Amino acid sequence: MRETDGGPGQPGEGWTAFRHLLAAVQQALSLPAPARAGDRLAYLTLLDLRTGIALASIGRLLADPHSGELDFLSEGDHILHQIADLPPGGYRHEPDLP
Repeated sequence: MRETDGGPGQPGEGWTAFRHLLAAVQQALSLPAPARAGDRLAYLTLLDLRTGIALASIGRLLADPHSGELDFLSEGDHILHQIADLPPGGYRHEPDLP
């Protein structure tokens, strides 16, 4: 990704693509904690799948020294589409109501 200084207070070129990738990684890794101990395995299984998707995308970007803005945007989209295609977690993440 090309790094250029956009001046004081101004992001450089490629910043939007990088923010898109970071937002996709954050969404992949952000899961509400399980409400009960019995839901922990389902939570960890889903988190493991989502982490693998994000790590694979980051690995592809790091492996290619010529990765540019379009690559970052594409990998961010890929992460979002892949996590959307995963089955629901099947665990309770809200406290039980009395």
